Amino acid sequence: MRVFVNIIVGLISFLCLGQQDYKGKVVDADTKEPLPYVNIGIFGKGIGTVSDEEGIFHLPINQAQLTTTDIVQFSSMGYKTIKKTISDLRFVYNDYPEIPMEPKNVELNEVVVTNKGGFKVNDIVGYQNYGESTYGYWKDNIALGGELATKIKVKKGVRKLNTLFFEVYSNPSDSVLIRVNLYDLGKSKDNPGKNLNSTNSNILHTIYPQTKLAIVDLEPYSIYVKDDFIVSLELLKVYGEKPIGLILKASSEKGTYSLRKSASLGKWEVMPQSAMAYHLNTTYFSDKKKAESKVVKAQKSKQNISGFIFFARRPLNNIKVTNLTTNQETYSNEKGRYQILGEKDDIISFEAKGYKKMTIKLLEKNSININLIRE
Repeated sequence: MRVFVNIIVGLISFLCLGQQDYKGKVVDADTKEPLPYVNIGIFGKGIGTVSDEEGIFHLPINQAQLTTTDIVQFSSMGYKTIKKTISDLRFVYNDYPEIPMEPKNVELNEVVVTNKGGFKVNDIVGYQNYGESTYGYWKDNIALGGELATKIKVKKGVRKLNTLFFEVYSNPSDSVLIRVNLYDLGKSKDNPGKNLNSTNSNILHTIYPQTKLAIVDLEPYSIYVKDDFIVSLELLKVYGEKPIGLILKASSEKGTYSLRKSASLGKWEVMPQSAMAYHLNTTYFSDKKKAESKVVKAQKSKQNISGFIFFARRPLNNIKVTNLTTNQETYSNEKGRYQILGEKDDIISFEAKGYKKMTIKLLEKNSININLIRE
């Protein structure tokens, strides 16, 4: 009886504070499987979060600052959006009521049609930090679902997005889980529009304390653009006890803008004349063969990068080596030796079936040995 009374007293005290914990578990309406990383929030109010790996979420609601007609929205790729008014919410003390989300009909990727002549040109787009003291960051006032985005200006025409790169200046947390979102510009040109990832699979990436250059493979998602677009990193989870303090390098590039929002479904804030140092390796479809020569010409100033590729001290033959900056490829020989053109800051990948793909950023060394790991 005493325990029951204590629970009731605690609940009454909690409700009297004005702020209530709206919580639940988001699940697939058909399979009842939990849905991770669902965006949950109130539009434009700075109140938002995302569900965790088990579909569990906590959303602080202060009804004194809201009206009964304000809308809590649940949104996730591949599922129908749910909207609930504040007056319809169920507040419970010791349970997580299920919130079922209905799957959408599968949408096939748009067929890419181009009248270009069929020449594929490797093209690096976006912005980089060249030593400037310019940064973008998430701090403890950023809730889950907060995003940091930048408009990427490109030449009009069809291009495929292959790899995303961004540089980490500081990360005091044990690790941070982010989601990569790629948007078109939308109608207003100030806010992101449609998410260009139509696979219904989240593009997830973990940033570890030792991460300096983050490399995200976009190939599996078959994302094409025809004009300027927006790259955004969204905060999903912070591991460990330390608060979020992730700092990324930015660029002093003029003539563009960045955007940020503090929580899921929050209002986008435009930051003019600024750009996060997000850059991408892309394939541009051109009708001009001479465009390809720009890459070849750039390679002439590069140096030979060579070394050996091993697994458990054994040399590995036929390992694919790619300079992602110039799109040049080569393979290791029977002694595990490879050789490729490159220079400082080029990105080199090493991959073969049965081994984990490894990607490095070139420093000053011309000789680099690689030890691969089994998948």
